[in-house]
Amino acid sequence: MKAKKALSLISFLTMLVLLFSLFLPLSYASATEASDASTAEAGDTSAAESADASAASAADIPVDEAIDTYQHVYDEAGLLSTDEIADLEELCKSYGDDAGLEIMILTHNDSAAPYAEDYIEDFEDQLPVGDRVYILVDMYNRVVFMEGYGKAETYIHSKRIDSIIDEITPDLSGGNYYNAFVTYIERSAAYMSDDSELNYDHDYTADTPQSNNPGAPNYDETWPSDYNSSASKAANILSNVWIQLLAAVIIAGITVAVMAYNSGGKMTAGAGNYVDQSHSGLIGRRDDYIRTTVTRVRKPQNNNNNHGGGGFNSSGFRGGVSSGGRSHSSGGGRF
Repeated sequence: MKAKKALSLISFLTMLVLLFSLFLPLSYASATEASDASTAEAGDTSAAESADASAASAADIPVDEAIDTYQHVYDEAGLLSTDEIADLEELCKSYGDDAGLEIMILTHNDSAAPYAEDYIEDFEDQLPVGDRVYILVDMYNRVVFMEGYGKAETYIHSKRIDSIIDEITPDLSGGNYYNAFVTYIERSAAYMSDDSELNYDHDYTADTPQSNNPGAPNYDETWPSDYNSSASKAANILSNVWIQLLAAVIIAGITVAVMAYNSGGKMTAGAGNYVDQSHSGLIGRRDDYIRTTVTRVRKPQNNNNNHGGGGFNSSGFRGGVSSGGRSHSSGGGRF
């Protein structure tokens, strides 16, 4: 009798799983169409708002105070000689022309200056929209920071920025600023032709990285695709016949196990039924030393070269948005 009940229950649960697999693709397709329409509408609204913000920011800048778009090196901290500035200007222009990129170098030693990320953002908002990469050396706080705008945001993302920062930090610490800037120019231009690892997600609204490996996945021009979405992957898995059969077997096995467990008799007597409390008690106590265990914990160290700033996107890449509405990649550290 119990076996018949178990078989009936298994058949019923199997039918439920099969019905669920039939209706899931239909409901998923409907949800996908609604999501695509909502995403398109939100994208149009966001683009219009960003364009209005950028136009308003540019309109507030007097013409005579506009930054010289032909200058690339702004050495307010006096770290470079006249010849070094001239050489770097030429390198910024030649490498930038080949890479389709404006390469900018900023320095200052101002205790009242904004935070490095804000400093670059304010500088960028005074220029026409373009494909630019910035490096700022803040001598007062001993901070180096980089940001990428336009195509540079996609190609010179935070992971590549961190690589550049790590490479030039020894030169900055040793006072070899010219060498550090030359390396920055060469690496930035080279990354603009490196399609091996790009970041097309420019929404940095997460407070913490959602991926500990910014290199995975490597987005391409088709991202985000419906095929790679989590909902699509879930639907593909659940609609697989073998997955359905496996689920039915697991559910049936659990059901039979529960029924078999409950079919036997239960123990109703406990230790209290056999112990005479009036004649029972502790008759002795003894402590035996066995061993001493020492646990060592490493003392946390203050790492002065942590990269940070802004928010994170869905893949862990770091970036932010200027007050003028321009999104950018970002990264930096101390030297």
